[in-house]
Amino acid sequence: MNDIEKVKRHLSKPIPVTIKNQDGAEDIFYFKPLNIEQQAILMEISKSIRGREEVEIEMDEEGKTIKKKIPDIKKEDMNEMFGLILDAAKNSIEGIDEETAKDFCNTNFEQLSDALFKLMPENQSKEKVNLIKKKMEDIRNAKSDTESTE
Repeated sequence: MNDIEKVKRHLSKPIPVTIKNQDGAEDIFYFKPLNIEQQAILMEISKSIRGREEVEIEMDEEGKTIKKKIPDIKKEDMNEMFGLILDAAKNSIEGIDEETAKDFCNTNFEQLSDALFKLMPENQSKEKVNLIKKKMEDIRNAKSDTESTE
């Protein structure tokens, strides 16, 4: 076996991400794991959100109104997260043009942000991955809250 074949054995494999549209149809997309720069951006976003004060919101869950504290997500946080998701999509979906990629990421922002932690390489520490998962949930909750109040 030559060195190139050995190198190829150690490359990361695409990760399946299932996206469900409004009609209930599901499609599987194969995303490349986040590269080092993308991982750094995700860590920076997470750190920024972690440092914010928490705000109390009211949410409707299963017919009950509950109060919940979430980090005070800023417009910049959402824009950075969108940029990261857009970059991951463009790097993973061969042949996608800029406008289609933006529309796809806008339309499926919540599902794609949920999938981001799956795109972290497996060699990351469980603690970091769990922290990122928590921050992603906080972002989703904040996004849901801002959409329901608009």
